[in-house]
Amino acid sequence: MAGVAGERCVNDALLVVSELISNADRHGGGLRVFAASVEGGHLWLEVADHSDVLPESAAPDPLVPGGFGWSLVRRLSVDTQVRLHTNGDEPGKTILVSLGLE
Repeated sequence: MAGVAGERCVNDALLVVSELISNADRHGGGLRVFAASVEGGHLWLEVADHSDVLPESAAPDPLVPGGFGWSLVRRLSVDTQVRLHTNGDEPGKTILVSLGLE
C-alpha cells in the first residue's frame, strides 16, 4: 500500500483485516478467502468464511468482554456489504469493506 494509501488508511486497514480474519476464524468456521485491491479511490477488502450467520454488533455491556468488532469495522469503513453464498451446499458469507485511501 506504500505510495497509494495514507497512514490513516493503512492503520485502519490493519485493524479491519485483523478483526475480520479473527472473526472468520473464531465465529465463521475458518477463513475461506482474503483479497485486497485498490479501485476508485478506495481500498477494498474481501473476507469470506464458512458460516451463514450474519455479523452483528453486541449490546453494550461493560461487564462482558468483546463483541465490539463489527461496530468498529463499520465505523472505520466507508461501506460494508455482507453477501451470503448461494452456490453449492456449503454455507458461507463474504464481507466486502471499502476504506478511503486518504
